[in-house]
Order: sequence, then C-alpha cells, then structure tokens
Amino acid sequence: MTDLTTARELVKEYLCGSGESMDSFGSALPGHKNRPKHELVIVKEIEYDFGWVFCWNTKRFTESGDFRHGLVGNAPLIVDRNDGRLYVAGTAHSLDYYIEEYRKGKRHPVL
Repeated sequence: MTDLTTARELVKEYLCGSGESMDSFGSALPGHKNRPKHELVIVKEIEYDFGWVFCWNTKRFTESGDFRHGLVGNAPLIVDRNDGRLYVAGTAHSLDYYIEEYRKGKRHPVL
C-alpha cells in the first residue's frame, strides 16, 4: 500500500527524468542555444479512493503565469495506492473521463 508521501516522490522522480529528457532533446530552431532548463513541478494533487492524480507543468510557468513557459500535452499522472505504480491519463478528454476509464480498468502505465 502506497501513501501520499511515497506517491509524491514517485511523481517527482518521473518529472525530474522527463525534464532532463526534454533538455537533452534540443531545439529545431536555427541558432537557438540558450534554452532554459525544464524544471517540472506538481501543480495540483487530487485524492481518490484508488490513489492520487497529479497535474504538473514547468516551474517557470507556475511562478510567472506566462503561457509561453507552459507545456501542452502534459497529461495528469495517476499513482495507484494499491500497486504503487505510476499511470498516465490523457489530454483529449476531461480528467473525469480518464478517471472513469481508470476505474473500468483501462490503465496506461508509465514505462
């Protein structure tokens, strides 16, 4: 059984790795060299009977509110309290839709 502290740490570890991956990708823009690092942070957590949902974005966006520093396609993450695993929701539908799909057993583990 996973607790909230452990769930948070799991998500933070995932976000750290994702930020590093984004930073190493580079830019397709010519001459674009001095990109800021992507420090990804949890911006919201919601508890459910099955575990927690974590919404996230860049630290720079959360501090400034400037949409130029925000991400798109950053699907909420689910941590299941029973198996302690990390799952990804989606972005094409509402969060409620993905919660219902998760409850029905349609789960997408983060690899």
